[in-house]
Amino acid sequence: MSREMIYALLAAFSFGVAPIFEKMGLLRTEPMMALFLRAAVTTLLVSVFLFIPGRLSTLSLPDFKSLVFVLLGGLFGVLFAQYFYFKALQFGDVGRVMPVVGSFPVLAFVLSVIVFGESVTLAKSIGVVLVVLGVILLGD
Repeated sequence: MSREMIYALLAAFSFGVAPIFEKMGLLRTEPMMALFLRAAVTTLLVSVFLFIPGRLSTLSLPDFKSLVFVLLGGLFGVLFAQYFYFKALQFGDVGRVMPVVGSFPVLAFVLSVIVFGESVTLAKSIGVVLVVLGVILLGD
């Protein structure tokens, strides 16, 4: 198995387990506090990894344009997405919320075609249809 597939499977496992813990945590925690705590732990752990002796000297800040894009990705991918996701989990069932949240590849695919000119193939189109059908079937 390739390295990319191993990491992809580990990410899928992590994304699959996380909502169970998050739903349990949101039973008695407001979403904004949960988001703060999640971000604080992530910041702390990433900081520890980043500042391991010798590691910092190999890193450099990106150029301004790249920095803006990374920050915008964080704004949408972390702040907005996580807050709305926590609100959805607070009010809904994990089994209904996660398929809708997990449908983001459809939007990412459409935007990648518009922004980057990525190709639309029959297989990709079928994949989009299957994701949408999966969301409908799992959300029922």
